[in-house]
Amino acid sequence: MRAISIALIVSLFTLTAGSAFALPTEAASAAKVGQEAQQWRKVADAIPLGSKVKIRTLEGKRVSGTLMRVDDSGVAVKKNTRIPEAAVTVTYDAIANIERDHGGGMNLGKAIGFGLAAGASAIATIFVIALQWD
Repeated sequence: MRAISIALIVSLFTLTAGSAFALPTEAASAAKVGQEAQQWRKVADAIPLGSKVKIRTLEGKRVSGTLMRVDDSGVAVKKNTRIPEAAVTVTYDAIANIERDHGGGMNLGKAIGFGLAAGASAIATIFVIALQWD
């Protein structure tokens, strides 16, 4: 009797654990992709047209440029290149991340400017100290 009750309890736990740890079905993952696509559509709608954007796709590809169009099929981005290229359309279900690019950051011109300013300040400070000693 004891062995039968233990066997029943173990079988109940394995049946419930199997359904709890089941892999999601294709329908469930398709619904999740659809929800993410709707969320990316809302994010893209919030960004004003003509703004600089950075997009990362699910394949790891990066697209950066000017946001030209947001519609039902996806977003159209005009890449910032020296040689003109056609606008790239990225569908919402392929987007892993989209964000507005505010520019900024450190580039070579800013680094040279900061270096020159620091050097000029150091020379001026040394000159003022030298005038104080006389």
